[in-house]
Amino acid sequence: MYMEMKLSIIIPCKNEEKYIGKLLNSLLQQNLPQNVEIIIADANSTDNTIKIINSYLDLLPNLKIIPGGLPSVGRNLGAKESKGEILLFIDSDVYFKRENIIVKSLDTFKKNKAEILGCFLNIENNLKVKMVYKICNLIFYLSKFDKPFVVGSYMMINKDVFFNLGGFDEELMHCEDYFLSKKVNPSKYTIINEYVYTDDRRFIKLGMLGMIKYFIKNIVEKNNKDYFKQDVGYWL
Repeated sequence: MYMEMKLSIIIPCKNEEKYIGKLLNSLLQQNLPQNVEIIIADANSTDNTIKIINSYLDLLPNLKIIPGGLPSVGRNLGAKESKGEILLFIDSDVYFKRENIIVKSLDTFKKNKAEILGCFLNIENNLKVKMVYKICNLIFYLSKFDKPFVVGSYMMINKDVFFNLGGFDEELMHCEDYFLSKKVNPSKYTIINEYVYTDDRRFIKLGMLGMIKYFIKNIVEKNNKDYFKQDVGYWL
């Protein structure tokens, strides 16, 4: 069975005391395979992030912390440390509302002989952001007909494929997930009809208009890799 193949969950984080506990508790509620490992790549958090993670060490199987950096760096370091044949990258500020998403992802991965898998984004208590996510989700779905677009919030990928593609480009300051996923053959991309839930902190920081401008700018500059090497204030 495919679920017998070892899964490595990799989470980059820095100063996520407000969110990391919710994610880890959400993972605790998942029907995780017995052979899963969870690697958190922490970029020198100075708040209570590590303390919160440590409180889950006896609750989650094979949970460990390693040094991290920017999300692309942390993800790559976690991948190098991993023992799994399948990698699942999850952002530290997401959570799940259904307990079978990861198991369903693994089954779908096998059924479709996929190399990369994504899912949809959702949010609670912010209707404006929810509407923006609906547009994003349509883009994620339609990308299977051109170049796959899987966000780092929830990205499952075959480990060999990940390293053959060079992992996440550490020179990029944002959208490193798109530049990795678009390298995968569209026929090997699948998306499950499930949601990961996020916070609206980036919309609060940049403002709704600022986020819309950010999305539009990314579309316009999608073939200009130098643009994505610039710090546009996306990461908090």
